[in-house]
This record gives sequence, structure tokens and C-alpha cells, in this order.
Amino acid sequence: MSAVLHAEGLTVELPGGRAAVDDVSIAVRPGEILGLVGESGSGKTTLALALLGYARPGCRIVAGSVEVAGTRLTGLSETETRRRRGRVVSYVPQDPASALNPSLRVGDAVGDVAEEHGGGSGRGRVLQALERVHLPRDPAFARRYPHELSGGQQQRVTIATALVCEPAAVVMDEPTTGLDVVTQARILEEVERLRSERRIAVVYVSHDLAVVASIADRVAVMYEGRIVEEGDAKQVIMRPRHEYTQRLVASIPQLLGGGRDAGATGPAILSVEGLHASYGRVAVVDDVSFEVASGACLAIVGESGSGKTTIARCVAGLHQPFSGAIRLDDERLAARARSRTRQQRRRLQIVFQNPYDSLNPRRRIRDEIARPARLLRGISAANAEAEVAGLLERVRLPSRLANRFPGELSGGERQRVAIARALAAGPELLVCDEITSALDVSVQAAVLELLQELRTELGLSLLFISHDLAVVGAVADDVLVLEGGRVRETGSTAQVLSSPQDEYTRRLLEAAPSLPGP
Repeated sequence: MSAVLHAEGLTVELPGGRAAVDDVSIAVRPGEILGLVGESGSGKTTLALALLGYARPGCRIVAGSVEVAGTRLTGLSETETRRRRGRVVSYVPQDPASALNPSLRVGDAVGDVAEEHGGGSGRGRVLQALERVHLPRDPAFARRYPHELSGGQQQRVTIATALVCEPAAVVMDEPTTGLDVVTQARILEEVERLRSERRIAVVYVSHDLAVVASIADRVAVMYEGRIVEEGDAKQVIMRPRHEYTQRLVASIPQLLGGGRDAGATGPAILSVEGLHASYGRVAVVDDVSFEVASGACLAIVGESGSGKTTIARCVAGLHQPFSGAIRLDDERLAARARSRTRQQRRRLQIVFQNPYDSLNPRRRIRDEIARPARLLRGISAANAEAEVAGLLERVRLPSRLANRFPGELSGGERQRVAIARALAAGPELLVCDEITSALDVSVQAAVLELLQELRTELGLSLLFISHDLAVVGAVADDVLVLEGGRVRETGSTAQVLSSPQDEYTRRLLEAAPSLPGP
């Protein structure tokens, strides 16, 4: 069959003239999924947007063409191109919470797109679009606001919005990044079903090769703005020819039915007993108890809404109210961080999921890192600043970054700065809340290796929150499985991942994507 989406010689320039996308050509047939993979900065998202005839402010499409279903999208005015977006080709963004208007009911969000591109926005059409992605065909559901939906439901709303005008092609930009494995599996099932039933051409952008391997027919690998390898998905992933693709594949952690060899032993640095936590009247953590042994790593896994992050915030003193006891060694910790002693706050630090939000955009990197040393260790400003270069080196960043602002760094660099900032306090326990979920595989591998080195060199203990079971298998000694705020299973990582005793744990493992076998 001939291609329904065809890009030829596409080049997109950044301010200053450097090419973010350099002479790229792709073709996608009806009912085919093309996986577009590569590291952050490889040009994936810039190419994805260019396939809609769009370039971000400051960028320009300077050469090449894009056609979808015989309709040209390049070389037209913005008004003419906008009329075609949504009708012949549509876009599913990475972060549905940011993409959906928080003041607009989800039914209205879908209906507005339908009305803009013709065909009307009647209730029946909106409900049909929601039903198509397995959301309730219910007027009450359509009247909800985005914040009243789970992350997986929000992502399905963005897919319903993209499909309401029945376009010939859809570009999906990291649509499952940050989702737990069960929700991710459901979204991937929807994509597979829609492509099979409606013969839509799909470009699926992702840094997760295991996800791409589970859904794509073909894979194109991007590096420095160019496609360096393309072919059958299984062939490219199992027998990569290009050195860059080989490095990407080698960076992917695999479950392999294993995990680390043995559970942790030794005295507990952190003890949590009978923890209960809620948001208003809604209980999200129900009678959870666990220990983190000194120098060990305990991982907490589960679906979105299982209570993982709430537990992390309770331990860090950032969520109140709760009942139960949290002890650091033998000292019971106050519920609020501000009520804990300076020494307790120094010993227990947290690294958040999103380094874009956790770093002050108006503060230089040196000031971000030096601040905990001054406030929690009580050293002078001069001495704290003198430690910055060593802390940057410890997280494998050049000291020249100290003068930069967070906005001048990549996502992986920011996350390492966040780790360096936590280390500046001289902690003994580090709470890591989904710190690798938005990182590409090679940066993720570097961060995981860094954590292992810190455990060896500093004797650091970790409470590691994650939805990625392969990552957990690579880093954790013990694992605790949560569902609906309750503990379903706990044990050594090797035992839980290779011989799960609970049905829920088995479902999580079955839903986890993995690379195809030989």
C-alpha cells in the first residue's frame, strides 16, 4: 500500500541556524505504526511537530515537504495549515495534564475540536469519541474537569480528541511516559485496537524501546537530528547495526525473571508502622508498615493512585495529616518537616519526580546546591560554595554548569543537579520519587549507576518509588507492592519479581513491556 503520511527531506532549524531535524524522510502506510526513538535532544519531538506542519517559536521548517492523505501541510500559511490539523492529521501530547484546559470540561474539549474542523460537536459525537477509547459513554463523565480524572483517563481524553475528526494519521509524542505499567498497557491496547479497526497511520514517539518493541511495526532511530537506522522493529532492536542503536539497547534494564540476589539485612534506618494517609475524606494509604535497612534500597511499586508518592511525602514530612509512626533510627519523626529537628531534616532528603518543577528557575545551580549545606549543616556560604564543584563531579556533571540556570540544562542534567542538591545536606537516607520516569534510557542508566555508586561510597540508604519494574529489578534489594493504598506483597526483589505470590503482583509483571526474545 502507498504511504498515507509522507515526509521528504524535512529540515528544521533552531535559532542560530543549527538543524534540529536534518534532511529526514519517512513514510507510514495505513494501519501501520512507526516507532520513532532516540535520546532527549535527538530531534524526535521537533520532527513529530513538523509532521503537522508546525515548528516551535524560534524554529523554522526550512526544507522538505509533508503530505498526509494527499494533503500538503508544508509551504502553506499558518491559517491554512491549522485548518488541516485535526482533520487529516492529529497530535497526542506527552503530558495530558498540561495539554488539557483545566477550566474546560472534557466533553467540551473534545467537542470544540469536532466543531472547529466541521461535522458538528453534538453530544452523541462527543460520547462516541469517548467510548471509542473505552471511556464511559456517560454525559456525567463528559462533564468532569481534567483534575477529576486519573492520568490514564486524561491520556485517553487526549486520544479521543485527536480521533474525533477521524484523521488519516496520528502523531503520538511519548503518550505513556510517567504512566504505571498497567495503565500504560491499557493505552497501548487502545492504540493497537484503533490502528487495527480504523487503519490509522501512527507515528509513535518514545524513548522507551521496550514499549516501542511491543507495539510498532517499524522503528526509526534518531540521533543528532538524523535517522541513523530504520527497519522492522524486531530486527532493529534485536540486531541493531548502528553503534548508537546498540548503545540504546544496551542501556535498557530488563526483568529477566530476576532482580537483585537477596533481601537486605541489618539495622533499620527507617521504620514505618501502621501508616494511614488521606486527601480530605479519601483514604489513599491504609495501614502500611515497612523498614529500610541501613545501606539498602527498598522499592515501592504499584499503579497510579496506589499511594506510592503519598508514602514518600509522608516520610519526607510533606503530607499531613496521617496516623501511624515514622522513625529514623529510634527517633520518632514529627508529621511536618518544619517540626523536625535540623539534624533529622539533614539526614533524610527527597528527590522529586520532575526536576523542572523542583529547581528554582531564578536561582543558579551553584546556589541551589549550596543552600542545603548552609541551612542544614550550618557551614559558611563560602565553604558551601566551595563544595559545589565536588558535588557536581560526584553526579558526573562538569563544574562549569554551576553558573547556569535550570532552564539551560537538559532534563537528565537537572535531575542530577537535584540529586547533588540532596547530597549537599549529607543525608543518610534518600527518598527517590519516580526520578527516572521521564528520562531517556541512556540517561536513566547513568542515574541508576550513580545511585549504586552513592550507596557503595557513602553507605546511602534508598526508599525508591517507581512504576518501572525493570528499573526496580536493577536497583532495589527489597520491594513492596501496593494496590489501593494497601500492601499486597513484600520480599526480596529477586523473589517478588521471579516468583510473585500475589495475583496483583503477577498482573503488574505481565503488563510490564520487555524487549522481544531472539
